[in-house]
Amino acid sequence: MTNKLKINPPLFLVSTNWPCWKCDTRIPLAALLAIKVDEINGDICKLTNITQLPDEILAFIQSRVPSFKYSYSMTISTKYFANTCPNCGVMQGDFYLHSEPGSPFFPMDKKEARALFMTEIPLTEPLWIEADYELGAPCEMIYTHAKRV
Repeated sequence: MTNKLKINPPLFLVSTNWPCWKCDTRIPLAALLAIKVDEINGDICKLTNITQLPDEILAFIQSRVPSFKYSYSMTISTKYFANTCPNCGVMQGDFYLHSEPGSPFFPMDKKEARALFMTEIPLTEPLWIEADYELGAPCEMIYTHAKRV
């Protein structure tokens, strides 16, 4: 079950290129990093399993990663906004991308975090997103060491 989260500015798009698990083509990937979420006590978090996303945020993400879209996951039997491979069309599941140590959005050290790019999404007021979230050292590492663009 996802949470309805009040996201206060700033909100960041985190991106990288990574091999598709199915066809091994290097593909663009996107994730969201939030640092001011009312429902979370001041911790930096990654948003995962996003089921509702304001149109302007989706447009911002898709202007950089067009293959980020609302997709069905057979693994968890539900739809959410996810990275997909533009070559073979296969979903790159959030667990695989966010929760496995050493995966694109779960850096294990500063070097892995420095391989990520972080762009602030222009927001002027808080917004609501329905999603799960992850906390902890990987989020802090991304925020501290990802390249700001």
